[in-house]
Amino acid sequence: MAMHSDQASPLRKTRFENSKLNAIGVEVLTFGDLMKKVPDERLTIPERVELYLLLMVTSGNLVHTLDFVDYKLPAGSLVVVRPGQVQQWHPTTEAEAQIVLVDPTALPFDAAVSHTRELELLTLFDWQPQTQLSHELQTKLEQVTDRLESDIAGFDGSELEISLIRHELLALLFRLACFQRDLVQNQTTRTAGYEKYKLFVELLEQHYRNEHALQFYARRLGYSTSTLSRACLEIEGYSAKVVIDHRIALEGKRMLAHSGASVAEIAYYLGFSEATNFIKFFKRIVQLTPTEFRDTRSGR
Repeated sequence: MAMHSDQASPLRKTRFENSKLNAIGVEVLTFGDLMKKVPDERLTIPERVELYLLLMVTSGNLVHTLDFVDYKLPAGSLVVVRPGQVQQWHPTTEAEAQIVLVDPTALPFDAAVSHTRELELLTLFDWQPQTQLSHELQTKLEQVTDRLESDIAGFDGSELEISLIRHELLALLFRLACFQRDLVQNQTTRTAGYEKYKLFVELLEQHYRNEHALQFYARRLGYSTSTLSRACLEIEGYSAKVVIDHRIALEGKRMLAHSGASVAEIAYYLGFSEATNFIKFFKRIVQLTPTEFRDTRSGR
C-alpha cells in the first residue's frame, strides 16, 4: 500500500510512500486490496491526502466522504481527490473499485515554478469531485488502468519503464480531462472572469493560512479588489472576501472534526492572533462556535 501517514500533524496526513514504487509515483489497486492491506480502525480515520486519488466503482455501491460530503457511489461512479482534501473510507465487502494513487512528483509539470501547457490542458482545477461514467467510458478506463497496473507489476526500475508508466498515466488523465471538459461545457459557459477567478483561488490555496486580506491577493495578481470580487461573483455567487472566509472556515471545520487540536491551536494554525478572534470569525461564517461544531461532528 503506497500510502504513508504523518501522525505528527494537526490532521493526519497521507502521502505516497513505497520503496518499490517511489521512483514511479503511481500505484493501481482495488478497493478489496486496500481493505486487506489497511486495518479498518486505520482505514476509517479521516485523512488529509497529499496525493491525487482516482476511485472508480466497478461493482456494487460504495460511500466515500470528501470534505464533509458523503458521496453515494453506484457502479460507474468516479471520485477525484486532490492534494489537500480530507477523505474518509467506508469499508464494505458489497462493492469493488479500482483505485489509482498518484504522487504529485509523478507529474513533473505539476510544480509552482513550472506551469506548462500540459498542466493547462489537464485543467485539474476544473474537475468535479464526483461524476457518473458512461458504460463505454468506464470500459475504456478499466482497460487503461489494467494496462497501467500490469506494467507497474513488471516494473524493472529502469528510466525507460518509468517514462512508459508515466506516459500511460498521462493518457489516463487526458482521457478524463476530455470527459471533464465536456461536462463543464455542457453545464455552463465560462464567464469572462473565469481565468481571474482561477488564478485567485490557486493563490488563495497557497496563502489562506496567513493571508486573510483581499488586498494581498489583488496586489500579487495585479488586479483591483473589485475585479477579483466581480470574477468570484460570476463563478461562485460570492465576493472574493467571502471566498477567502469560506476557505479559512473549511480548514477550521476539517481540523475541528478530524483532529485533536484545541481551538487555540487551530486559531494559531490559521493565522489568528487570538483564539477569541477565530471563535468570532468561525461563528459568523458557520453559525456555530468551534466547540459547538465539533460536538455536532462527534455526535454528542
